[in-house]
Amino acid sequence: MTYPISKLILWSIISPFIKKLEGLDNLPDKPFIIAANHQSYIDAVLLLTIVALYKNKQLCFFTTKEKFKGPFWEGLFEHFGAIRVNGSLKKGIRTLHHGKCVGIFPEAGRTHTGKTQAVEHKGLGVLALLTKAPVVPVGLHTFSFWNKHDLLPNFRKNIIIKIGKPMTFKAKATKKEVHKTTDKIWKAVKSLA
Repeated sequence: MTYPISKLILWSIISPFIKKLEGLDNLPDKPFIIAANHQSYIDAVLLLTIVALYKNKQLCFFTTKEKFKGPFWEGLFEHFGAIRVNGSLKKGIRTLHHGKCVGIFPEAGRTHTGKTQAVEHKGLGVLALLTKAPVVPVGLHTFSFWNKHDLLPNFRKNIIIKIGKPMTFKAKATKKEVHKTTDKIWKAVKSLA
């Protein structure tokens, strides 16, 4: 069972602010990759709680090494299985092979405007092609809840989460296919966001 107490506590705190949650039945039973847009401080917490609650799996997000330092953050990230950058591709592959799921925000940072940004890293395409794991596109509408300009959340029921159908890729991980795969996934994310 994936962090049983945390997921229930987090869900009881977060769920009152969710206006709409679509596509839960699109989450596969086997390990998968979530690719989502990044609008808010709460995005990773939302998704890892949903995956834990509805699939009883741990969702491990790729995360920056530059921010969120210190014992508190290290302990929190360790508990939730965050994958720090530097050798992160190997860690991501290993995570999927151990039966866990992996989450990626390909924009590499929260949006300043609420609009989806360009993809900064092609690691998503590499991971999808090397592991052949299903990729689930997710559109998050959390900007008005708690964006990077606000000190505190706006506690209205205004979070919308749209989970798309899983996508699978069978091509070899060539440079061309990595770009093509990343673009295809990001197009699906943008259509939901």
